[in-house]
Amino acid sequence: MPHDIVYILKEDIVPEELRYSLRSVEKNFPHRNVWFIGGMPKGFKPDRSISHKQTGTTKWGMIKSSMWKAIECSEISEEFFLFNDDFFVLKKFKGDFVNYSDGTLQRRIDELHHDLNGLNPYARTLLKAQQELISLRCSTVNFDVHLPMLVDKQGMRKALKLASSPQMRSLYGNINNIPYVYHADVKEYSQDKVNKDADFLSTDDKTFRDGKVGEFIRASFRKPSRFEVD
Repeated sequence: MPHDIVYILKEDIVPEELRYSLRSVEKNFPHRNVWFIGGMPKGFKPDRSISHKQTGTTKWGMIKSSMWKAIECSEISEEFFLFNDDFFVLKKFKGDFVNYSDGTLQRRIDELHHDLNGLNPYARTLLKAQQELISLRCSTVNFDVHLPMLVDKQGMRKALKLASSPQMRSLYGNINNIPYVYHADVKEYSQDKVNKDADFLSTDDKTFRDGKVGEFIRASFRKPSRFEVD
């Protein structure tokens, strides 16, 4: 039986990327139920939802509070796919799913480092994850890529109890020593680029709104999904 899909959504989410993410999921990614956890944007009707006030001092901490809701909910499948609202599935997914990494945490931290400004807040959270994983004698693979992740509830609960970094994906993957394959990150920050042969794509607000990648995604998924309210 296909697994559930979980979207963790902030309370003030701008819904346009989510709209097209759901269209791509319905068309190309086998699933059982789609869950919204956290914010409940108007104009949508997920299969199931858990609306709650997210807690935490940063956006990553708030996401973690919703993850706890997901892993403690008995109605969500024991394994589920974690999606972000800016993930788009471009090709029909077939076969067994294996999680993705684009290399090591150190490599990603080095990419984000700027001599004049030091590490940005996101890079600092990756560094904390790396340090905690080293202290736990775990590998330090970077699973914080903009791609779906298959999560086992018990494994995620173990990871959240052992380490405090907000980067749950890398904690989960390394602490549980999950299998993975290499996949370059698919987040597109350029206004002028789009990989039309990609299996997955991800955008930020600006590239989705104004960039060629957003134009391509909107053209690829014109048909409303069952998750949209008329």
